[in-house]
Amino acid sequence: MDKWLNSHWFARAIALVMAGMLWMVVNFEPDQGAMTDTTQPVLIDGVTLHVKYDTDRFQVVKMPKTVKVALESNNPFYRHNFLPADSYEVYVDLTGMGKGTHKVPVQYRGFPEEARVGIIPNQVEVTLEEKKTVEKDVRVEVLGQVAPGYTAGEPIVKPFRVLVRVPESQADNIAMVKASVNLDGATEPIKTTVPLRVVDKSGNQIQGIEVNPLTVEVNIPVTSPFAIVPLKLNLTNELPDGYSLAGVEMNAEEVTVYGPKEMVDTLKTTTYAGPEIDLSNVTADRVFQLKIPMQDNIVKIEPEYLQVSLKVVPSQTKNLADVPIRVTGLTPDKQAKVLGANGEELSTIDFDVIGAPAILKDLTADDVQVVADVTNLPVGVHEITLNYNYNMPHFLKTGASAIKQVTVEITNTQQ
Repeated sequence: MDKWLNSHWFARAIALVMAGMLWMVVNFEPDQGAMTDTTQPVLIDGVTLHVKYDTDRFQVVKMPKTVKVALESNNPFYRHNFLPADSYEVYVDLTGMGKGTHKVPVQYRGFPEEARVGIIPNQVEVTLEEKKTVEKDVRVEVLGQVAPGYTAGEPIVKPFRVLVRVPESQADNIAMVKASVNLDGATEPIKTTVPLRVVDKSGNQIQGIEVNPLTVEVNIPVTSPFAIVPLKLNLTNELPDGYSLAGVEMNAEEVTVYGPKEMVDTLKTTTYAGPEIDLSNVTADRVFQLKIPMQDNIVKIEPEYLQVSLKVVPSQTKNLADVPIRVTGLTPDKQAKVLGANGEELSTIDFDVIGAPAILKDLTADDVQVVADVTNLPVGVHEITLNYNYNMPHFLKTGASAIKQVTVEITNTQQ
């Protein structure tokens, strides 16, 4: 025994035991009841440390995220099974404290009443910063590409400016507030609600930032391929006898046609067939509001409606003399001549033209073609209908007394 008492190893062992007992006295509540000497504490690592403070005014910028919990109990269930994490809470209470760094005790609740609890560490430092509200514009980040041939327009954001609340020290580090929208393969306008992300000057998202509102509405126009095409108004039939067109006005001479690229490309070299107006019952000035017809595979037409104003006046008659007769449709190996009633060759005719006075005033023989079409006719004598072609076909018509048919003699060209 004397040898043990004089041994320095025995003294160290006694000191170690005393240190352990002293730690237990300091870290465990004295009112939880005496434990047996064989009870061993259960160590729970990585316990989340919660904090209570004025979240409207302040934000925690520095504190330990977790602590360790030493739990001692005679109940074997607690010695061999960890408690469910949602059955207890470990926290610090900074309620009523202002900005700055505070050293506060770590508190707990929810552990079994008969257990003794120790927190490592039992005090922590928590830094609070006062929140600052800054106003930032929302920037839309466009991801992906619209479908081939389609075009994305400028994004419209509602609201386009939001409020961001951050710790005062981080306010200057905010670079932008982003709303990301994916356009991949889009063929029609996009309207979507997007969550916001606050990004710092290094391009990294800042976590735990308050944004008001949390989301914005983003509208991005997506237009299909298009072509601007001349519009052709379709006037059918003639005005009643005694009336003539003096003018036709449209609020659009061209239309923008949207659709698949192959469809649009075919329209670039032609005109677009507009709405139809039947003139057979028009006897006075009229204004029409007409929907422009949509051809197959067309997505959209702008404008959608066409306004047409017709000016109608009483007709007058003007006689045109010595208007040449043109024979068309002859092959190179044939020739033709137009014969009069007595068999004489006829090269010109006289006839009346009916129209509005203002249009007839400047009308000359150069503004009309009188055509006898002999296409595909063989050698011989044929009765051919004359066609009267005017530069302004809907404004003028041929008088009833004009020759309607002529005799045309077709012969082979002399070699």
